[in-house]
Amino acid sequence: MSSPDTAPDTAPDTEPHQSAPDSVDTHSGEGDARATWEGPSAGTRIGEGYRVVGPLGQGGMGMVLLAVDENLERDVAIKLIRPSYAAANQAHDRFLTEARAMARVKHENVVEIYAFGEIDGAPYFVMEYVPGTNVANWLDDLILEDKLPSIDESLGYLDQICRGVGAIHESGTVHGDLKPSNILLGPASRVAIADLGLSRLFDHAGRPGEHPMAGTPAYMAPEFSRTDLPAHMLHRSDVYAIGVMAYEMLTGEPPFDIVTTQDMIVAHASPPPLPSLLRPELGTAFDEPLLASLAVDPVERTESADLLRRQLLRARDSLEANHEEIRILLADDDSDFLELARETLAYGFPGAEIEAVTDGSAALAAIDRKEASMAVIDLDMPGLNGVELTAALRERYSMPIVVCTAAGGAPDWQLLQGIGADGFLVKPIDPFALIALARKMLDSQ
Repeated sequence: MSSPDTAPDTAPDTEPHQSAPDSVDTHSGEGDARATWEGPSAGTRIGEGYRVVGPLGQGGMGMVLLAVDENLERDVAIKLIRPSYAAANQAHDRFLTEARAMARVKHENVVEIYAFGEIDGAPYFVMEYVPGTNVANWLDDLILEDKLPSIDESLGYLDQICRGVGAIHESGTVHGDLKPSNILLGPASRVAIADLGLSRLFDHAGRPGEHPMAGTPAYMAPEFSRTDLPAHMLHRSDVYAIGVMAYEMLTGEPPFDIVTTQDMIVAHASPPPLPSLLRPELGTAFDEPLLASLAVDPVERTESADLLRRQLLRARDSLEANHEEIRILLADDDSDFLELARETLAYGFPGAEIEAVTDGSAALAAIDRKEASMAVIDLDMPGLNGVELTAALRERYSMPIVVCTAAGGAPDWQLLQGIGADGFLVKPIDPFALIALARKMLDSQ
């Protein structure tokens, strides 16, 4: 991708991945419209200093553009809806609701929003640009190669999806349209959830806001057609959508054959096949958590994204694996973090050799002495800092490198990915997240 200060005035030659407004609204039918709309051309200035580079993706209701923030010298994504929709069906208010919903969430696994405005009567908002792909494209590529998704790679992504959705729920919001194309896969193995266009914001009394039944049928919870669901149960529709994605990512098959909303009634008349029947190497430990997340009755469904996350990782612990040949190097000047990381990785990789050091220079010497299978390092430490150590290690070795830091954001992820880091975690880290990411890294070797 071109750097911000040299970005061309033409569309990038990359596969669209950052989601555009395209969900089906089953009441208004506006998601079916695909009238030609070119949108702002390359070079157009939008708002305070945003210059359009080109389209990233287009849907029935609008598009997402790649642009350059000329004030802060960074790439951004600008989401805007078609002018024909701007005054229809409260589209402006719904678009503003999405922007506000995203702004309420501050989490590394949710796309960050920067600004909101209007151009030629059409609302837009400016958000973080996440270069890479999305889960839908990732799955499609595997199908083309006739491959099943890696179990550990899938769980590494699902761990982050669940943490991001958990942060959305903690902000008082329900996403409402989780699906593979809205799950972005960016630098350093980062997952970023996008497109809260169908989010349900709660008012101060805890009541859900009004919204028509809308979404993508294959990932819509059955209760979306109900109006009597208590507010405290609404978030379980997102758990259902995660369950559909998890089933698909772990088995290679969707749990139900659903294309239209009418298909939902027939499909949910019986439970999906046991995951272990579709993919025996999963064992039976995944059957219960996956089916529980897909329960038709939300009362019987897994109660939270975090609970589903922990259940999936515990199911992974049941799979036999030989870790005796694995060597993991930890580098951090925080003794408490080192102990936590050592205990966590010893639990996740029983039998593995784990060495811990307190500065970057000692880490480089330790790996030069005996090459490691993976390195988990701090961004800010004496000797060599995380950036310097990552660069030095990448010159010599091809091992996965995971960088941990107490503060970080999109620029850090892109910088570290550019010099060779494979993963990025923000402190205080969740032990399950470290295990999931480490398994994903080692599985890719």
